[in-house]
Formats: sequence, structure tokens, C-alpha cells
Amino acid sequence: MATEEKLRKTILNKIKKLSDDKLPSLDAYLSDLESHLPTDKSPLSFSGIFKELELTELTSDLYKSREDHNTDP
Repeated sequence: MATEEKLRKTILNKIKKLSDDKLPSLDAYLSDLESHLPTDKSPLSFSGIFKELELTELTSDLYKSREDHNTDP
């Protein structure tokens, strides 16, 4: 982790030293690089996964279920 942070700082320092005429090329390169990286799935992409699950089966008589499991042996 510390190595990654050091590398990021080194890269940022190099970018700060670049001349202004090189910045558009660097921006284009980074945009191209980002477009080829895999993207994480959005949490919303899983939203329909549980549509068939009946939550009432899990929550009905919840109070009674908790009482049954919390009694002292």
C-alpha cells in the first residue's frame, strides 16, 4: 500500500513538471487507458436479483422467533 502511494506521488510530481503543451496528450492517453479498464458492476445492477424472494417468509413471526431463540437453557 505504501508503495502505491509513493508511486502515485512520483507520477503526480512528473505531471506537475510537464509543459502545458504536453497536457492534452497526457489527458488523451489517460482517457484511452480508462476506457480499456474493467469497470465494477454498479450495486444497482443486482437490484432485480432478489425479486422472486418472499421476504414475508423471513419476517413473519419474527418477534416470536427471537423469543424462542433467546430463552435461557
